[in-house]
Formats: sequence, structure tokens, C-alpha cells
Amino acid sequence: MNFEIPNERQKDFVLNIKTYFNQEKNIVIYDKRNIIKIVEFESKKYVVKYFKIPHLLNQIVYRFFRDSKAKRSFYNSMRLRQMDVHTPEPIGYIEFPTRFKFKESFYISEFFDFDFEIRAVFKDENFEDRENILKKFIEYSYELHQKGIYHIDYSPGNILIKKEANNYIFSIIDVNRMKFLPFNNELRMQSLSKLTSNQKDIDFMVKYYANIANEKEETLSYLLKKYLQKQQNYLNRKLKLKTLKGKK
Repeated sequence: MNFEIPNERQKDFVLNIKTYFNQEKNIVIYDKRNIIKIVEFESKKYVVKYFKIPHLLNQIVYRFFRDSKAKRSFYNSMRLRQMDVHTPEPIGYIEFPTRFKFKESFYISEFFDFDFEIRAVFKDENFEDRENILKKFIEYSYELHQKGIYHIDYSPGNILIKKEANNYIFSIIDVNRMKFLPFNNELRMQSLSKLTSNQKDIDFMVKYYANIANEKEETLSYLLKKYLQKQQNYLNRKLKLKTLKGKK
């Protein structure tokens, strides 16, 4: 096995993660392509993400040529926190390869007791303090861009929000797919293209982003529209493929 655990206190937890992960008392919060559970250890809550065994080609790729999703989640989280960007504190990762193939892997982080996802704000036009939250979120997104952080899965379910007094803390999760690079306007708008298809919210985002970035609203609007269309085309192709598979 391969693993990394910054804090020796959690070593037993990480090394025996399969046992802890399979306890019936755990709360399952996601169970599709991968499985995510809230797991308790020494009276403290942790989020454990289990990455299922990849298909045969990727078992070889992840074994010899590419870092696993669990390992990338860990190192990206460490880097984000060093850059003063909130993501749940990483505890460690562990991999279970064989001699020639990659098998299961786990990423473990502290549980972040958030209040809601940005998804809830986009979905509900009557969400309390909605306009202020959206402004804070756009400012937060701009800050990520200024720091060169490109979260490839920057989607509504991956931005958690906690309200503290009159302030909002934003936290990003599912960080295994990230790039750290300089941003241009193309990349800025591409980053925002998975958040919503509501035209009113899109117009609001572009207008406010252009204002804080000191950019032309027309330019950003054109670019975001382009990437929104690309995203929609991708979703349409995905749905069509799924439908065709269902007919077989």
C-alpha cells in the first residue's frame, strides 16, 4: 500500500480505513461513481471518499504513470490551504495497488460543518440574502482566478458555504482535478460555465465580475455564452449516449 499521513495521531485511522469505512453506523452522503461517507474516529467526524477500482487501462496508468485521484485530492488540498483558500483539512490518503495494477484508494479529510451549497442559492430565487451571497461568491471566484486556481469541476455541488455572523465562508471540495496557472478572460469565463443556466443569474454574474475585474462586460458575456453552449453540447451528447445505451 501507499499512503501519506501528516499527523501521526491519525495513522491507525488511515491505515485501517477499510475497517472504519465499512462500519454500519457511517452516514453515506454520496454513492454513485465513488462513495463518500462521514466516518467517526475518536469522537471526531471525517469525510472519507472511496475511489472505486478504475477500468483496466487506468489500473495500469494509475499504477505507473499518473497520480491517483486520492493522492491528487490530498496534495491539491494541501496546496490550497497553503494559498489561504479554504477546503476541508486533509488528513491523508491511502492506495491499495497490486504489483502491476492500481486498485482501491481513499482520501480522508476533516468534516466541514457547512450550512448550504451554492447550488441552493442558484436554485431558489427567494433564498435569504441571495444577492449578497452571489456577490460574495463572485468575489470569491475572482480571488481564486487571481491566485491561478482552476478547479475543473467548479460546479454548484462543490462549493460549500458556512455563515458566520454577517460573513460567509466558502469552501471548495472534490479537488482532485485542478490546475494552477495564470488566467486570461477565456479561462475565467470557462471556470464559471458549470454553475447555472439561469440567464438572469448569468447576466448578474457577468456584470458584477466585469465590475470587480475592471473588464468589459460585453467581452465577458460573449465568452461565458460560448462556454455555456459548449457545456450544454457536452451534456446533450452525454444524454444521447446514455439513451442509446439504454436501448440496447
